[in-house]
Amino acid sequence: MIIAFDTYYYDGFSYTVGGVFESWTDSEVRYYVTSKRNLIDCEYKSGELYKRELPCIMQCLSLVNIENIDTIVVDGFVWLSEDGKGTIKGLGARLNDAIKLRYGIEKNIVGIAKNPYHVEIPNCKEVIRGLESKKPLFITCSNQEESEYYSVLISRMHGDYRIPTIIKAVDTKSREYLEEYELDNEEEEETKPIDINFGSFDEFVKEAEDKGFKCL
Repeated sequence: MIIAFDTYYYDGFSYTVGGVFESWTDSEVRYYVTSKRNLIDCEYKSGELYKRELPCIMQCLSLVNIENIDTIVVDGFVWLSEDGKGTIKGLGARLNDAIKLRYGIEKNIVGIAKNPYHVEIPNCKEVIRGLESKKPLFITCSNQEESEYYSVLISRMHGDYRIPTIIKAVDTKSREYLEEYELDNEEEEETKPIDINFGSFDEFVKEAEDKGFKCL
């Protein structure tokens, strides 16, 4: 099984949606999981995307049987670089560290980035998809030697456009989730006082005494 993640930001909060599917050639997501809203408590800095998205992704992974997940796809880079020669940990690599710490296992992490990083990343492969698109996707992997292998799989994913059908579906679901959340949490109408008529107190006392109660 494969799970692909997309994180959505709005009004100072973020949340992540994960879509689980069975193979790289699938056209439909089998089921979705979503994290809770998370307050974004840090400004975005290049290379520090993990500070915003990693908590949300780990929440989503707690909702699936991670033993059944072979590969995890993140919206971004697994590895980054400072000088175009060596690599440093990006979102995907830090996710792998978090999984090892929590579950004691390693997973294949694949990063599909829609925009290039500001310096060249070693072993990052470019994949051009779609009949008319000339913009590549940028593929990085936890096992850097397998970048070519996964770039071929991604090039063959379902869909005639630059973004594979599955990846687009997860992105769309994250936006739909926001709309559903806003509908469920619309401000309620102002509460109006309830006018309750309890009747006459004297009548209440008389009725109680008639039933044998002693009223002081």
